[in-house]
Amino acid sequence: MRRRDLLGLSAGAIFGLTFAPPVVQAKAFIDSAGRRIDVPDAIRRIFPAGPPASVTLFAVAPDKMLGWTRAPGPEALPFLPARYAELPEIGRLTGRGNTVNLENVVRLAPDLVLDVGSMTGTYVSLADQVQEQTHIPAVLIGGRLAETATTLRTVGGLLGVPERAEALARYAETLLGEVQEAVAKIPSANRPSVYVARGPSTGAFMPPLVPTRCGARSRPCRPSISTLYPICHFHGSITRLPPTG
Repeated sequence: MRRRDLLGLSAGAIFGLTFAPPVVQAKAFIDSAGRRIDVPDAIRRIFPAGPPASVTLFAVAPDKMLGWTRAPGPEALPFLPARYAELPEIGRLTGRGNTVNLENVVRLAPDLVLDVGSMTGTYVSLADQVQEQTHIPAVLIGGRLAETATTLRTVGGLLGVPERAEALARYAETLLGEVQEAVAKIPSANRPSVYVARGPSTGAFMPPLVPTRCGARSRPCRPSISTLYPICHFHGSITRLPPTG
Protein backbone atom coordinates (compact mmCIF):
# COMPACT_ATOMS: atom_id res chain seq x y z
CA MET A 1 0.00 0.00 0.00
CA ARG A 2 1.50 3.36 -1.04
CA ARG A 3 1.29 6.54 1.00
CA ARG A 4 -1.38 7.92 -1.29
CA ASP A 5 -3.45 4.78 -0.65
CA LEU A 6 -2.90 5.09 3.08
CA LEU A 7 -4.30 8.60 3.11
CA GLY A 8 -7.15 7.90 0.72
CA LEU A 9 -9.84 7.41 3.33
CA SER A 10 -13.48 7.71 2.39
CA ALA A 11 -15.47 10.70 3.59
CA GLY A 12 -17.45 8.46 5.92
CA ALA A 13 -14.33 6.99 7.49
CA ILE A 14 -12.83 10.42 8.06
CA PHE A 15 -16.09 11.61 9.61
CA GLY A 16 -16.04 8.65 11.97
CA LEU A 17 -12.49 9.38 13.02
CA THR A 18 -13.50 12.83 14.24
CA PHE A 19 -15.12 11.15 17.23
CA ALA A 20 -11.75 10.06 18.58
CA PRO A 21 -11.53 11.20 22.22
CA PRO A 22 -9.67 14.45 22.78
CA VAL A 23 -6.28 14.43 24.48
CA VAL A 24 -6.52 15.44 28.13
CA GLN A 25 -3.74 16.51 30.48
CA ALA A 26 -1.46 17.12 27.50
CA LYS A 27 2.04 18.55 27.42
CA ALA A 28 3.82 20.27 24.56
CA PHE A 29 6.60 18.41 22.75
CA ILE A 30 8.81 19.64 19.88
CA ASP A 31 9.83 16.76 17.65
CA SER A 32 12.90 16.49 15.41
CA ALA A 33 11.06 18.13 12.52
CA GLY A 34 10.32 21.19 14.66
CA ARG A 35 6.62 20.35 14.97
CA ARG A 36 4.87 21.33 18.21
CA ILE A 37 2.68 18.45 19.33
CA ASP A 38 0.44 18.04 22.37
CA VAL A 39 1.14 14.59 23.81
CA PRO A 40 -0.44 12.93 26.87
CA ASP A 41 1.37 13.29 30.17
CA ALA A 42 1.20 9.51 30.54
CA ILE A 43 2.03 7.62 27.35
CA ARG A 44 1.25 3.92 27.72
CA ARG A 45 0.25 2.68 24.26
CA ILE A 46 2.42 3.43 21.22
CA PHE A 47 1.98 2.56 17.56
CA PRO A 48 5.42 2.35 15.86
CA ALA A 49 5.07 3.76 12.34
CA GLY A 50 7.91 1.76 10.76
CA PRO A 51 10.73 -0.72 11.44
CA PRO A 52 13.21 1.82 12.91
CA ALA A 53 10.51 2.98 15.33
CA SER A 54 9.77 -0.62 16.31
CA VAL A 55 13.41 -1.34 17.10
CA THR A 56 13.92 1.93 18.97
CA LEU A 57 10.75 1.44 20.98
CA PHE A 58 11.66 -2.13 21.86
CA ALA A 59 15.05 -0.97 23.11
CA VAL A 60 13.79 1.98 25.15
CA ALA A 61 10.27 1.12 26.33
CA PRO A 62 9.11 -2.33 25.15
CA ASP A 63 6.17 -2.48 27.57
CA LYS A 64 4.56 0.42 25.69
CA MET A 65 4.59 -1.33 22.29
CA LEU A 66 1.23 -2.24 20.77
CA GLY A 67 2.97 -4.62 18.38
CA TRP A 68 5.62 -5.08 15.73
CA THR A 69 5.66 -3.45 12.31
CA ARG A 70 6.57 -6.91 11.08
CA ALA A 71 6.56 -10.01 13.26
CA PRO A 72 10.08 -11.10 14.31
CA GLY A 73 11.49 -13.92 12.20
CA PRO A 74 12.65 -17.25 13.63
CA GLU A 75 16.27 -16.10 13.71
CA ALA A 76 15.33 -13.24 16.07
CA LEU A 77 13.04 -15.13 18.45
CA PRO A 78 15.82 -16.63 20.63
CA PHE A 79 16.90 -13.12 21.57
CA LEU A 80 13.44 -11.87 22.59
CA PRO A 81 11.57 -12.48 25.85
CA ALA A 82 8.38 -14.40 25.12
CA ARG A 83 6.07 -11.55 26.11
CA TYR A 84 7.59 -9.34 23.42
CA ALA A 85 8.12 -12.02 20.79
CA GLU A 86 4.39 -12.77 20.99
CA LEU A 87 3.27 -9.21 20.33
CA PRO A 88 1.08 -9.04 17.21
CA GLU A 89 2.14 -7.83 13.80
CA ILE A 90 0.28 -4.53 13.30
CA GLY A 91 1.74 -3.33 10.00
CA ARG A 92 3.57 -0.20 8.98
CA LEU A 93 2.49 3.33 8.15
CA THR A 94 5.68 4.58 6.52
CA GLY A 95 8.09 3.58 3.80
CA ARG A 96 7.63 1.17 0.97
CA GLY A 97 5.07 -1.58 1.41
CA ASN A 98 2.67 0.20 3.77
CA THR A 99 0.37 -2.45 5.23
CA VAL A 100 -2.03 -0.64 7.56
CA ASN A 101 -4.74 2.00 7.15
CA LEU A 102 -5.71 4.72 9.54
CA GLU A 103 -8.96 3.08 10.62
CA ASN A 104 -6.97 0.17 12.06
CA VAL A 105 -4.62 2.56 13.84
CA VAL A 106 -7.59 4.23 15.52
CA ARG A 107 -9.06 0.86 16.56
CA LEU A 108 -5.87 0.05 18.45
CA ALA A 109 -6.35 3.27 20.47
CA PRO A 110 -2.69 4.30 20.83
CA ASP A 111 -1.69 7.30 22.90
CA LEU A 112 0.96 8.13 20.31
CA VAL A 113 2.17 7.26 16.83
CA LEU A 114 5.99 7.20 16.81
CA ASP A 115 8.15 7.41 13.71
CA VAL A 116 11.96 7.27 13.81
CA GLY A 117 14.17 7.94 10.82
CA SER A 118 14.12 10.37 7.90
CA MET A 119 12.93 13.95 8.36
CA THR A 120 12.18 14.64 4.70
CA GLY A 121 9.08 16.56 3.68
CA THR A 122 7.30 13.34 2.70
CA TYR A 123 7.50 11.95 6.23
CA VAL A 124 6.60 15.27 7.83
CA SER A 125 3.55 15.57 5.58
CA LEU A 126 2.49 12.02 6.36
CA ALA A 127 2.77 12.59 10.11
CA ASP A 128 0.72 15.78 9.83
CA GLN A 129 -2.03 14.02 7.90
CA VAL A 130 -2.09 11.01 10.23
CA GLN A 131 -2.48 13.35 13.19
CA GLU A 132 -5.14 15.48 11.53
CA GLN A 133 -7.24 12.52 10.44
CA THR A 134 -6.97 10.39 13.57
CA HIS A 135 -6.62 13.02 16.33
CA ILE A 136 -3.73 10.91 17.65
CA PRO A 137 -0.39 12.67 18.26
CA ALA A 138 2.18 11.64 15.60
CA VAL A 139 5.80 12.33 16.53
CA LEU A 140 8.85 12.28 14.26
CA ILE A 141 12.29 11.60 15.77
CA GLY A 142 15.48 11.79 13.71
CA GLY A 143 17.22 8.46 13.21
CA ARG A 144 20.67 9.16 11.73
CA LEU A 145 23.24 6.59 12.85
CA ALA A 146 25.71 9.22 14.03
CA GLU A 147 22.94 10.72 16.20
CA THR A 148 21.83 7.45 17.81
CA ALA A 149 22.50 8.68 21.34
CA THR A 150 20.38 11.79 20.76
CA THR A 151 17.58 9.68 19.32
CA LEU A 152 17.56 7.39 22.34
CA ARG A 153 17.59 10.26 24.83
CA THR A 154 14.81 12.08 23.00
CA VAL A 155 12.58 9.01 22.87
CA GLY A 156 13.32 8.17 26.51
CA GLY A 157 12.45 11.67 27.66
CA LEU A 158 9.23 11.67 25.66
CA LEU A 159 8.12 8.30 27.01
CA GLY A 160 9.09 8.90 30.64
CA VAL A 161 12.00 6.42 30.79
CA PRO A 162 15.07 8.71 30.80
CA GLU A 163 17.24 6.39 32.92
CA ARG A 164 16.92 3.47 30.52
CA ALA A 165 17.48 5.74 27.53
CA GLU A 166 20.56 7.31 29.09
CA ALA A 167 22.16 3.89 29.66
CA LEU A 168 21.56 2.95 26.03
CA ALA A 169 22.76 6.34 24.78
CA ARG A 170 26.05 6.05 26.65
CA TYR A 171 26.60 2.57 25.25
CA ALA A 172 25.94 3.87 21.73
CA GLU A 173 28.36 6.77 22.20
CA THR A 174 31.07 4.41 23.43
CA LEU A 175 30.61 1.93 20.60
CA LEU A 176 30.47 4.54 17.83
CA GLY A 177 33.46 6.31 19.35
CA GLU A 178 35.49 3.10 19.26
CA VAL A 179 34.60 2.59 15.61
CA GLN A 180 35.58 6.12 14.64
CA GLU A 181 38.84 5.79 16.57
CA ALA A 182 39.70 2.54 14.80
CA VAL A 183 38.90 4.03 11.39
CA ALA A 184 41.02 7.10 12.07
CA LYS A 185 44.14 4.92 12.48
CA ILE A 186 43.94 3.61 8.91
CA PRO A 187 45.83 5.71 6.35
CA SER A 188 43.66 6.91 3.48
CA ALA A 189 45.89 5.15 0.97
CA ASN A 190 45.19 1.80 2.65
CA ARG A 191 41.41 2.10 2.49
CA PRO A 192 39.99 -0.20 -0.19
CA SER A 193 36.90 0.51 -2.24
CA VAL A 194 33.57 -0.86 -1.04
CA TYR A 195 30.72 -1.40 -3.50
CA VAL A 196 27.26 -1.46 -1.91
CA ALA A 197 24.14 -2.39 -3.86
CA ARG A 198 20.50 -2.95 -2.99
CA GLY A 199 18.28 -5.41 -4.84
CA PRO A 200 14.53 -5.94 -4.90
CA SER A 201 14.66 -8.70 -2.28
CA THR A 202 16.76 -6.84 0.29
CA GLY A 203 15.48 -5.06 3.34
CA ALA A 204 15.92 -1.44 4.34
CA PHE A 205 19.42 -0.07 3.80
CA MET A 206 20.94 2.90 5.56
CA PRO A 207 23.82 4.41 3.54
CA PRO A 208 25.32 6.19 6.61
CA LEU A 209 26.13 2.78 8.12
CA VAL A 210 28.99 2.10 5.72
CA PRO A 211 30.77 5.45 6.01
CA THR A 212 30.61 5.21 9.81
CA ARG A 213 31.85 1.64 10.09
CA CYS A 214 34.27 1.86 7.20
CA GLY A 215 35.37 5.47 7.18
CA ALA A 216 34.01 5.73 3.68
CA ARG A 217 33.34 8.75 1.50
CA SER A 218 30.04 8.44 -0.27
CA ARG A 219 29.90 8.91 -4.02
CA PRO A 220 26.73 10.01 -5.82
CA CYS A 221 24.12 7.32 -6.42
CA ARG A 222 23.40 6.26 -9.95
CA PRO A 223 20.57 4.07 -11.25
CA SER A 224 21.22 0.39 -11.92
CA ILE A 225 20.00 -0.63 -15.37
CA SER A 226 19.82 -4.29 -14.37
CA THR A 227 17.74 -3.91 -11.22
CA LEU A 228 16.22 -0.41 -11.48
CA TYR A 229 17.24 0.12 -7.86
CA PRO A 230 19.65 2.84 -6.69
CA ILE A 231 23.24 1.70 -6.44
CA CYS A 232 25.79 3.68 -4.47
CA HIS A 233 29.54 3.39 -4.55
CA PHE A 234 31.58 4.08 -1.45
CA HIS A 235 35.31 4.44 -1.17
CA GLY A 236 36.36 3.35 2.28
CA SER A 237 37.87 0.67 4.42
CA ILE A 238 36.50 -2.18 6.47
CA THR A 239 37.87 -2.66 9.95
CA ARG A 240 37.44 -5.42 12.49
CA LEU A 241 35.23 -4.03 15.25
CA PRO A 242 36.08 -4.76 18.90
CA PRO A 243 33.83 -7.24 20.72
CA THR A 244 30.90 -5.74 22.60
CA GLY A 245 30.97 -8.29 25.39
